[in-house]
Amino acid sequence: MAKLTTKFVTKVQSDNIKVFWDDQLKGFGLCVRPSGKKTFLLKYRIGRGRRALTKKHSLGSVPVISVEAARLKAKNFLFVASQGIDPIKKDQESLTIKELCEQYIDRYAVLHKKKSSLVRDENLIKGVVIPVFGKIRVADLNRSHLIKYHHSKKDTPIMANRFLALISTMMNLAEKWEYRPQNTNPCKYVDRYKEKKRQVYLSMDQLEKVGQAMRQLKNTESFYALSALKMLLVTGCRTSEILNLKREYVDIANNCIHLPDSKTGARTIHLSPVAFDILNALPSEEGFVFRSPRENKRLTTLRCLWKKICRIAELKDFRLHDLRHTYASFAVSGGFSLPIIAKMLGHADIKTTERYAHLHQDPVNKAIDDVSLKIKKVMEI
Repeated sequence: MAKLTTKFVTKVQSDNIKVFWDDQLKGFGLCVRPSGKKTFLLKYRIGRGRRALTKKHSLGSVPVISVEAARLKAKNFLFVASQGIDPIKKDQESLTIKELCEQYIDRYAVLHKKKSSLVRDENLIKGVVIPVFGKIRVADLNRSHLIKYHHSKKDTPIMANRFLALISTMMNLAEKWEYRPQNTNPCKYVDRYKEKKRQVYLSMDQLEKVGQAMRQLKNTESFYALSALKMLLVTGCRTSEILNLKREYVDIANNCIHLPDSKTGARTIHLSPVAFDILNALPSEEGFVFRSPRENKRLTTLRCLWKKICRIAELKDFRLHDLRHTYASFAVSGGFSLPIIAKMLGHADIKTTERYAHLHQDPVNKAIDDVSLKIKKVMEI
């Protein structure tokens, strides 16, 4: 028990998920997570007596809602509940998309999504969902609203589809939380746009130009950033896996790094001698391996450096992530099977790796040519 004041809410921290219940208003509490996320809660009974149905409800997160506002909201809920009326059901008729977004983040995304996915959802909600649909009631959102916006974004099909996927998840949760009738998701029958998968790979000549550009920038760019870029080239890792790498993850005895978390969960990556040389050239300090030159923190991006390299190497429309595709293309041309390449890249599903299947024709065709040539020589055809 604690007295929930503005000072207490601002300062309180916890190493695990913990709820601090208010000592003045029964059922009013604050949930604090290790990430620093703080959410006001209310536990209440519908009606009176011990047999009354007990429910728990999120009132909003700090700093979106203040202690005073959350306490007032809790009192109003308790008053309605004391009359035998579920305040959530009474409130759901006027619940807006903006309010549903807040609940989506607090009750679902924070608990079930990775940090990078959570950030993408928050940006999409702030940039599109709330400005366009925020004032519409959850119960009133229909297919025509979504089709109209989705069609307006036909020139950016991937972003349009990401928006639709997010809204669909939110509407499914709205049904689960009884804000909408069952089986009324308005995203149903809204056709997604076809997405053209990028399959861009650097050739040997282009890679040579990248190497020349990196040497040209050796004395002007961060050694850490250049080293991080080299690691991307020789490991095929995701950018986040390299930039979040810590010294404690490096297993020198077994020539590998153990990532406690990645896009597909925990992952062990074998390090070649080339990769080890890159790591050994860096200071063996504790914490993040690749540090920012301006602050004693990790590097957060390599995009600016990559843009400079592309400009010098005269490469157009090449993203940083295309280095990972390039790594995969070299593995395929080397004759390695798709299951092996899936392990190399850390793909959880072999279907993700199948985008490189067409490249297998190169080594297959070469093998056909070689065998045919041998038969011709033997038989003197």
